[in-house]
Amino acid sequence: MISAMSAAQHLLDQIQSLARIEALEAEPAAYAERLASELGAGAMLDTLDALDARDARLRHALAQLDAMIERAARIRFDHALADDASIAAPTRKVFATTIIGYIARVELLEARARDVAARAYAGDPDGVAARVGDVARSVLALRVAMQAGVLALVRDLAEAAAPIADRHARDRTLDEPTRRRWSAARRDLEAIASQPERITSAPMEARLAAWPEQLDEPDPEREPTFADMIELD
Repeated sequence: MISAMSAAQHLLDQIQSLARIEALEAEPAAYAERLASELGAGAMLDTLDALDARDARLRHALAQLDAMIERAARIRFDHALADDASIAAPTRKVFATTIIGYIARVELLEARARDVAARAYAGDPDGVAARVGDVARSVLALRVAMQAGVLALVRDLAEAAAPIADRHARDRTLDEPTRRRWSAARRDLEAIASQPERITSAPMEARLAAWPEQLDEPDPEREPTFADMIELD
């Protein structure tokens, strides 16, 4: 039985066949939905360590998505070129493991495939290149669709956590070093809410360290009410 904590990873691990890839293409949001369920997307994290752990989990989820896309590309290349020996298995593997690098430049991959096919005396190098390009566009479109769901989750979680970080950054009861870290966390969360892909730039601690030190003004102390003064008496 698959535990809830491994449900999202299990979905990726199942991608071992063309049928599984096509099923995922029909429901690309499933990965982000399982990830949100694992993380408890509505949970309000109240410590920096908890925020760091969730941040690491989200970055790992995006990295694992890319690893799955490379595997899906290899499977699709093998199917698309099953009747053509001009693109040998080692070359197909190279194309698959570098597929992310061809985002927005699939034409370059097609040109390389055409060159390889021509040197191997393929009967139709252009046709081979077209099949390679079709595979690349297919798997990269799947990546875009699945990544969009994860990045939307990253954005929503950051938006929800930023006010909590702001409250801690202004909390008079906390020591100044802690408040400074919370201030950096608040700024980082706001930046990620605006540009979710920033989460992949570095681990959370490294991102926080890159922010200039800042001590946010604490909230004004509340004026004592009549009821407060009665209680004091």
